[in-house]
This record gives sequence, C-alpha cells and structure tokens, in this order.
Amino acid sequence: MAYIIDKNECVGCGGCAFACPFDVIVEIVEEKRFDIPEEKCIGCGQCQDICPVSAISPGPGQKKIRMVTINEENCIGCTLCKKNCPNDAISGEVKQVHKIDQTLCIKCGYCAIKCKKDAVIVEYLP
Repeated sequence: MAYIIDKNECVGCGGCAFACPFDVIVEIVEEKRFDIPEEKCIGCGQCQDICPVSAISPGPGQKKIRMVTINEENCIGCTLCKKNCPNDAISGEVKQVHKIDQTLCIKCGYCAIKCKKDAVIVEYLP
C-alpha cells in the first residue's frame, strides 16, 4: 500500500520529497513532477500532509495512522523500534520497556514493521 501523486495536479515543488522521512519520493525531471514508488512507500502520509496543492492521496486500501503505542507486556527492549524510528521518537534502554513520545512521533508505523514481538500497536483513523 502506498500514497499516490496525481501527475495532473503535481506542480513539482518537491515538498513531498523533502517531507518523506524515508527518501522514497523520486523526481521525474522530464515531466517536472514527483512520483512515489509503490513498493518502497510505507504509507506514513507525511507527503500528503505537506503537499500545497493536495495532489497526494492514499492509494487503494491505504489508511492514515491515528496513533502508535507500545504494548508494555510484549516489549522486550530489543531496541529495533528505537533504531528504526526516523524521528527519534522512541526512548528506552536495552531489555527495558520502550516508550513513544507522541509529540515527536510522525505516525509512520515503521517501528511496527520492524518489531518482531508485536509490541508496537498501530491505530488507524476510520
């Protein structure tokens, strides 16, 4: 699942590429626009939030994340979530329960993808 840039609406400003924490968005120089490779996009929606002309929308089946939390009972303190957080929103020491600072979390869900113990809970908007 990924976000999609409407090539007819994109003005080529590059804001989406700047906002993408995973450097997924590519510039199509010949067409003076940008594109999101579906196989690389994790669906965080940061690009959609910054697009000044609303040219970016969720692809089929894509949902926007409302909140990401850590289930203390499942967290073993392996630090995989912390190491993979693009915004340093996760804190904790090895073998201790980790916490997500909601003021820093960009709600990309990448920590959930990396967690091998299903300790990261992702809640979606309806």
